[in-house]
Amino acid sequence: MRRAFSKKQTIWFLMPIVLIISFLTALFTAITISANSGYSANLVITLVFEPKTWIFMIILPIAITIILFRIILRGYSCRYKANNIEFVIYRKGIAIIDLLYKDAVSVEYKPLKFLWFRQGFRVVITMKKYTLEFDYVELSSAKRQHPEDFPFEIIRRKIEEQNPVIPTTEQRDITAYGTMRCAYRKKTAVLLMIPVAVLAVYLLVMAFLIILTFISNGPFSYGLVFMWTLMYILPEAVVEVLLFKTVVRGYDCTYKANDTEFTVYGRNEIIMHILFKDAVDVEYKPMKFLWVKQGLHVFVKTKNNTYSFDYVTPSRRYLREHGDIPFELIRSKMGEQNAD
Repeated sequence: MRRAFSKKQTIWFLMPIVLIISFLTALFTAITISANSGYSANLVITLVFEPKTWIFMIILPIAITIILFRIILRGYSCRYKANNIEFVIYRKGIAIIDLLYKDAVSVEYKPLKFLWFRQGFRVVITMKKYTLEFDYVELSSAKRQHPEDFPFEIIRRKIEEQNPVIPTTEQRDITAYGTMRCAYRKKTAVLLMIPVAVLAVYLLVMAFLIILTFISNGPFSYGLVFMWTLMYILPEAVVEVLLFKTVVRGYDCTYKANDTEFTVYGRNEIIMHILFKDAVDVEYKPMKFLWVKQGLHVFVKTKNNTYSFDYVTPSRRYLREHGDIPFELIRSKMGEQNAD
């Protein structure tokens, strides 16, 4: 398993990143301020026609920044061992967490983010006399794990074995639970697209001005055009892509299923509640956001109504096979009831 760095360790990794960003910002600012001077022209020409200077002044700092940022996101590796008595996590042969199941009370998971990137889960293990925390980093951002697949579920199962409790009807019947992503409603998507549209207009205007400058001055403006592209096109284009991706990916929902019903929860509301005995059919239709394949429109038909859900597929891949979609639980229960 992998663990996120502590705050102090993260700060050490962030220091060179901040210095590199400051250097690049100062470089571009200096070029902009001295745009009419011979120094600026010589600097631009050097960057364009001297590959080594280009590599050391631009590409290498950006590459180092990306590598350091990736190291922060991935954290560091740990090993764990579990037997019938204790659960131990090791880092370079030293135990960083060592607990006895008999002293454990509960295990909880909270979302863990670094800046705007989802990193994994903060695992909170409540003991009888103290609390342990472990920042668990997911190995893959494309394939999200469910908490039931985490090593810490070993502790939860041992707690349940040693402290049997008569569960409520809801807890006793739960057969499946997890997370999935839902597309934003049209009104919300329109509001979120406003900054995307504004930035798109800005990029079009800047591109038009840059092209016009190049046409007017010819090859003599090549350095200036190149500098403007780096400063006023590329960074804004990256932000534009990130904003658009945020809208397309929607937001997280949770679902729970027991022997009788299937429920989808939003942030502060129940989005869908289906009784298996009332379900008639489940249909899927391709869903797009503008020109991008976003996922599937899910239609659940019941005896008295039809419910819809805009399901965003992982990494915006269109699923040809629907076996991994949570709504197939409804279809399978329908089949069981029809068989009965």
